Parts: sequence; structure tokens; C-alpha cells
Amino acid sequence: MIKREFEKSYTERFGPNFVRELTEKICTHYNDYIRVNTLKISVADLKKRLENRGFRFKMFNNIPYALRVMEEPFSISSTPEYLLGYFYVQDGASMMPVIALDPKKEDLILDSCGAPGGKCSHISQLMNNDGVIVSLDIDRKRLKSQLFNLQRLGVKNVATFLLDAKQVRKIGILFDKVLVDPPCSASGVIWKEKKRLKSISKQQVEKYSKIQKDILTSSVKTLKHEGLIVYSTCSIEAEENEENVNFAEKELGLKCLKSEYFFPQVNNTHGFFYALMRKI
Repeated sequence: MIKREFEKSYTERFGPNFVRELTEKICTHYNDYIRVNTLKISVADLKKRLENRGFRFKMFNNIPYALRVMEEPFSISSTPEYLLGYFYVQDGASMMPVIALDPKKEDLILDSCGAPGGKCSHISQLMNNDGVIVSLDIDRKRLKSQLFNLQRLGVKNVATFLLDAKQVRKIGILFDKVLVDPPCSASGVIWKEKKRLKSISKQQVEKYSKIQKDILTSSVKTLKHEGLIVYSTCSIEAEENEENVNFAEKELGLKCLKSEYFFPQVNNTHGFFYALMRKI
């Protein structure tokens, strides 16, 4: 199932059993995750409401508000609780970049590629709807989705802009912390979206890698000295992940403090990568 052009790289980087174990895993059922929106409801109250309808959950990675949906009698997005903004459907691994960023309510934070609002609303949640988040996106349609999601979730501390992240310096602000979650090949989401097995190519990966470097370069220029930046993708390709971190360390004056991969067969999540870096 995995294209041969990717098999060699995966085996060299992750070991001889990686491709077989990944292939076996993506043939199984993917369970959704939800992030409880504690701006509106407690974890206990939401679990009780949904469990009364037959849903069952398992906490992810010791994060109380991150729940894996183990039993889903019908689409969890069809519940009144979803419409009321009590939770956001979001893979467990994709919650980790915001946790690594560790937002505080006194922070001024940039989300360089914010739509459709999952990570942006997570930042707001951890800031308890305080402080200021500036969120950018180049896609008008995705930005409309973000505005809808932020309103549904009760987020009030985000200023959204229709702006290419590569032009972020036009805002004229220096930020305490920056999240860069740029467009990527999404090679990590093949468990849920198996059609990507056929569509992903090395040429695509190289194209995205260049875009990611450009967005990283622009975003770093808006970061205060000693400020923190988290870079993340739902890709498992070296060109989009560790190679971009190496570029950031060599060319952009960043120091990597921590990086982490997630894999379907290891973590029961999408394939995902994030790196926490400091501007030095």
C-alpha cells in the first residue's frame, strides 16, 4: 500500500519493521478524538452527557480534555453538544503542538496558518480566553470556517486576518510565541484518509518543504528574542520535518528544545511531527 518511493526512506529512518506495521495499522478502524472545550463545559459534564447516548471514551496521553472516541453509536459531530461548541473534533497528536507552546494569558501569540481554527481555539482555551492571538490564513473559504468554529466554541481573544503568512511582517508586531502549522503533504493522515496513499508523491513533498521554509523564515522575523516557536505538520516526511528544523537552526537563529513524532501503529493517532524551538 505504501508507495515504493517512500518505503526506502521510512525503513532507513524508522527501522525494518516500520512499513509493515504501518500498513497493518492503517487497514484497521480509525477512532476519532475530541478536545473538550473547557471554556464552555467541564470534562466530566460532557462525558456524562455523551456517555448517556452510548459514546465511550479513553483519555489520550494523560491530557484530561483529550478523549479518544472508543464507541461511537452515530457521528459525534451530529450531537447537540457539537453544535453548542462543547468540543472540537481533533486528532490527539495535533493537540500536542499547542501544549508544547504552553500559552499563558499574558502572551501575545501568532498562529501563522490558523484556519480552520483547531489549534487556534486550543490556544485560546489554555489562555482561558484571555491575552491576544493573531491568526492568519491565505484561504478565504478556510478563514470563514475558522470564524464559524471560533464563534461556535466561544473564543473571544483572536484577531483573524486574510493574509499570506509569508507577508506577516506587514502586521508590524513582535510576538512572544508563534505557532507555525503550515500546509503539508498530509502523509501522516493515511489511516483516516486512505486515498492519500495514491495521491502523495515525493514531488509534492519537495514543493511543500519549500513553502514551509518560506513561512518559517517570515514567522521567525516576528518573534521576540528568546521567544518560543512551535513548528508542526501532519506529515512523516523528513523533508517537511527534521530537515526544516535543521534549516531553522542553521539559517534562522533558532535552537530546537524538543521534537517528537507520532505514528498510527505506535500512538493510535495520525502520523504527526512537532518541534519546539527558541529564538537565540
